[in-house]
Amino acid sequence: MKQKISITLNDTLMRFIDLIRGDVPRSKFIENYLKEKTNLFEAVWTFSDEMKNISKKELLTAHISQPFCKPLCKHEGFIDIQRDSLDFYDKELQRLFTIKKIDIKSAKVEYDSTFRRFKHSRGLNPPLRLIFGKKKLYVFVRGLGELVFKGNDSRVLQSLI
Repeated sequence: MKQKISITLNDTLMRFIDLIRGDVPRSKFIENYLKEKTNLFEAVWTFSDEMKNISKKELLTAHISQPFCKPLCKHEGFIDIQRDSLDFYDKELQRLFTIKKIDIKSAKVEYDSTFRRFKHSRGLNPPLRLIFGKKKLYVFVRGLGELVFKGNDSRVLQSLI
């Protein structure tokens, strides 16, 4: 859902926006800029211990819907990437949990023996696997307004370096 808002900008900022926006309308330029600069992503995720309880219906839905809908997941919501943490929210934007970046032992985009290539997906879109503490988390993200969930979003990967 899109909502209209009204903002007030000072003259210097408005002149700067007009200088760099080219032919793009101001409102669209500001919207695009915010999408690029914010670190909020729609996300779906599953913990490794939840993979044992994946139903046949969930497997079938994940296979049929890819690549454009939701990959195999138990949870959906948002991830807000901060300087030193990843904050996970549900669909109503209630914070569920936080992972401190310093606690992440491994962040790789790949299949493994738990989240398997052809059993749990069509094999074209591996999850981002985060290992922290004794937990393993499989994550797919998409930017706000984007169509495809993916494990290898460059913005997310860059933020983990």
